[in-house]
Amino acid sequence: MDMVTIPKKEFLEMSEGLKILKKSELYERLLEFEKNLVSDGEFYREDLGF
Repeated sequence: MDMVTIPKKEFLEMSEGLKILKKSELYERLLEFEKNLVSDGEFYREDLGF
């Protein structure tokens, strides 16, 4: 695995962006989507969060 170095300022901005994303409704829908994919059964668009 290669190592990538980024400036500290850029890293902090990315970290802050992740914190904001995790508080968003979109993130919750993505988690629900993943949970529905893992569960057994037939899938419908609404089950997958579309």
